[in-house]
Parts: sequence; structure tokens; C-alpha cells
Amino acid sequence: MKINLKKLSYLFLSLTLLLGSCEVEQSLTVTSPDPEFVLDTPGISSVFLNFALPNNPAFTITWKDEIATGADYTVEMSTDNEFTTPLSLGTTDRNSFSMSVDNFNNAITNAGVTSFRDVAIYMRIKSGDRLTNTILLLVTTYPVNAPTFSGVADGDAFVLSLDNNDAVAITVGWEDPILDSSLSIDVEYILEAAFPGTNFATPIEAGRVTNMNSITLTNAQLNAVAIQAGIPVDTAGDLELRIRSIITDSASSSVLERTSDSLTINVTTYLTVLDLSTTWGIVGSAANDWGATPDLPFFKTDVDGVLTAYVTLTDGEFKFRENNDWANNLGSDSSTGGALTSNGANMTVSAGSYKIVLDLNNMNYTIESFSLGIVGGAYNDWGATPDFMLEYDQYSDVFRGIVTLIDGEMKFRMNNDWGTNWGDNGADGRLELDGSNIVVTAGIYIATVDMNDLSYSLEPITNVWGLVGAAYNDWGATPDAQFKRDWSRPFDDIWILENVTLIDGEYKFRANNDWGLNYGDNDSDGVLEENGSNLLATAGTYTFILDFSDPANPTYTIN
Repeated sequence: MKINLKKLSYLFLSLTLLLGSCEVEQSLTVTSPDPEFVLDTPGISSVFLNFALPNNPAFTITWKDEIATGADYTVEMSTDNEFTTPLSLGTTDRNSFSMSVDNFNNAITNAGVTSFRDVAIYMRIKSGDRLTNTILLLVTTYPVNAPTFSGVADGDAFVLSLDNNDAVAITVGWEDPILDSSLSIDVEYILEAAFPGTNFATPIEAGRVTNMNSITLTNAQLNAVAIQAGIPVDTAGDLELRIRSIITDSASSSVLERTSDSLTINVTTYLTVLDLSTTWGIVGSAANDWGATPDLPFFKTDVDGVLTAYVTLTDGEFKFRENNDWANNLGSDSSTGGALTSNGANMTVSAGSYKIVLDLNNMNYTIESFSLGIVGGAYNDWGATPDFMLEYDQYSDVFRGIVTLIDGEMKFRMNNDWGTNWGDNGADGRLELDGSNIVVTAGIYIATVDMNDLSYSLEPITNVWGLVGAAYNDWGATPDAQFKRDWSRPFDDIWILENVTLIDGEYKFRANNDWGLNYGDNDSDGVLEENGSNLLATAGTYTFILDFSDPANPTYTIN
């Protein structure tokens, strides 16, 4: 082959290979099998395809053909230098060819390439039976294909139970070659769920991880997702799952999102809280000023038609009625229990805490003094001050309270009196009448007592939340307005402060009546920030809900 100096100079004229963002290496492999016309050598050989700039040119190549004028040219690529399975990138009647980042990336993906860095792409030009020399580009691509599920299959069934509440129910895995690449990028994966047939119109986020290939859900987590999606409690139903993958370009904040095909699993849910609500309540001057506020509720028992209420009454009168309405009300000639009649007489009562049983089967009632409290050196010096009172939790049929204890011993007892008291002889979480003192260390606890089987627990927690500010207590001149845990959602960290009266001014939320941990809202967006900006209140009565279920993104709502 003879090449004069003039022709040799043409070989060094090339168009620049352009990218939205690229890495440049000066090493270039070129093969020249006696070309019949010449493909120019590009100025750069390493190409980084940036998904944030999909329409930018990925490359521009040129060639010289001194034999033919106006010929048709086909640009071919291959993943091997023998062009075993050449792929056409396009045709042209000119002596140059460009391709966008998006189209070039898709072409490489369609060629079956599963790696992402330094992908060897060989290129040549074909015109009839004539071929140019071959050039080599080392290309870094971005993923196009979505992740695929592993470890769980369409039709898999999961029977959940409260007994296994904290145990692993399902591990959803996926395969995504980008995780095995050497690219220094973060890939976020979101597991979403939805009721079948809704096309994920309102997807439920079941989990989120970064640079990982699986998400594990406990019975409690999967149960909550399934119920939220629309599967009734204690029912087997289908749940659709999919995986969304998100890569964010740090320079432009552009997002590359890929969504897997969905699969459907069958989930049997379970009841996390009881529904003991009834239509009956207690009304009267001793209860709610004869209906100025909702009646004090009765709750179901294990006997149909027999209802129970645990209430604190003032001196006055009371009756029973249904649906907060006088159309169906019951009274009695006896204030200490007995027969009930429709539209009967008012009953009288002295201030105190009571257990009232309403028997609609036999149309009678009973009333007795009832309070369950904590007493001991760990709380009130064995009764020097009133016991800490537990409240009835209608959602679990237990008594609960959040109490601060010091190092010492304690017991549970009825009605601030030693006539009926319980301890724990074996330190086994079971109460015995007149049993041994319970030893505790200083801390904040959720105390729970189940009177059905005399079991109890003391669960340590870190914080009890309150509202503080000029709008409530002159920034702590008096105790903060204390939130209560929402027992209707026992597996979430949600706190409620109901019907608190504020004046014009500012306020914040803080833990344990102390400024060591406090939250405000910098952006007035309902998301709390530690040491954030004060919130502004206008005078009125409000209900607040704090949600610390996601510690990284606590939220609040105001009603």
C-alpha cells in the first residue's frame, strides 16, 4: 500500500467526538486492514455518556472517499473487532455522521452490553462491498433496563400474624448490573405497593435503600402496607409490588428513573388494634355538662351486649344514652347499680374514678370505684403523693401510661389503696396479688398492664413531647402542654395533644420540658427541623399531631 505525504496529512483531520460530559484518554487503538476508503481517527477515544444531556452529540465521525461521490454509507458498530454481529447505527449520503447521547447509549444496551465502564465499541463505515478501517472507542454508558425481582415471585403468599410482629416477613431482592459496576454513583431504590388494578395511581412506599439490592419487611411493616393498600384486616388479598430506581446527576440535579415490571403477592393481614367502640356513652352534669362535649364512651367486652366504661366523674348526675342523642336513653332509680329503664331517672355520683358496666341484655348496670396506678419509692415515696394513674387503652384492652421513674422499687395498686395491690414474684412480667416489689432503674417508661391475664411491661423510651412558647406557657414558666401517645397506631411513634388553648404568639415542640431537644419549622411545610424556627399561633383551641415514625423526617399537623 502506497500513501504519499499529502494523503497521510488527510488522515489526521478529524471532527471532535462531542459529549455532554466526558473523560478523555489519549490511548487509541486503530486497525487498518488496507481500507478502500478512510475513516478519520477521532481526537478523543474515551466517551462518558451523560443521561442529563440526552440530546447532545455523543460523537461525530468523518471519513474520506476519493473513489465515490454521493455514495450511500452505513455506520456500523460492534462489540468485537471482528464485527461478528455488526449493528447498524444509521445511513447517510454525506461523509460525516453524528449520534445523540441517548441513541448511542440505547444502541450499546441493545447490543447486549451489561457492563458500564470502558465498554469497547468498534466502528467502521460500509458502502456497498467497501469497508473503511476500524476505530475503537471506550465508552461509559448509563443503565436503561429496569431492575428485575429476585427472591420473591409472582403469586407468592405471606400469612402474617401479631405473634410474629417484629419477625421478618419478606425480603424483596432485585438484580441490577449497575450495582456491580465500578461507577462512583449512588442508586436509590424504592419498593412501592398498590392494590391490584390501580396502576399504582397512589403508590405506597414500603421501603427505601441506596446502593443495595434488597429490602426486608417485618410482619408489622408488610401488614401496615397491605392494610393501607386496601386489604381488609384478617383477610387474604393481593398486593402489587414494583421497584423504582433513581439516579440523580449531581451537577444538574437531573434524574434518571427506571421502574421494574410489577409482580403480585398474596398477603393475609392481621388486626393490630382492637375496635371496641360502641354507640353508647355516659352523659350528665357529672360527665360532660349534659352533652356540651361528646358523651364518655362505653367499650365492648368479650360478652356481646355487655359494655364497660372507665371514667372520671365529678359530683353530679348522669345517665346512659346512644349516639349522643336523647332518642334512646336509660336511667335508674338506684345510683349504686341496678335495673335500667328507658327515659329513667338520673343517677347521682360523687367525684372519683369509676368502672361502669352496662348490661343491655339484662337492662341493668353496676358502678364501682376503679383506678389502677403505680406506687413506690421509684415514683411517689410509697404513697406520699397520689399514685401515677394508668389510662384505659381501648385499642388493646389494656391500661397504659407514660411515667418517669427514679431508681427504686414499685408496685401496681387499685384506688390509691393497699387493699388490692400487685407485684411480680418471679420478675417474669406476670403480676401476683400482694407480690414482690418490682425493681426499676431511672428513666421514662411506657407502663402497660393487661388485667385479663395480669401481664405487664415497662418499655423504656427516651422522650415525652410537649408544646412550649409565648403562645402557651411563657416559654416554660409553667410545665409544657404534654402530648400523649396515639395508642391506635402502636407500631408508629405518634403523639397527640388535643384541645389545647393558645394565645397569639410563637411556640415550639420540645422533649421532656427541656431545651436539649426541640423542634421548629424553618419552611412552614409541616416538616420539623431540630432547633428550627418558631411557629406562629393565633389565639384559639387546637389539636396537634407529632409523627416521629421516621426520625429523619419528623412531621406535625394542626387541626
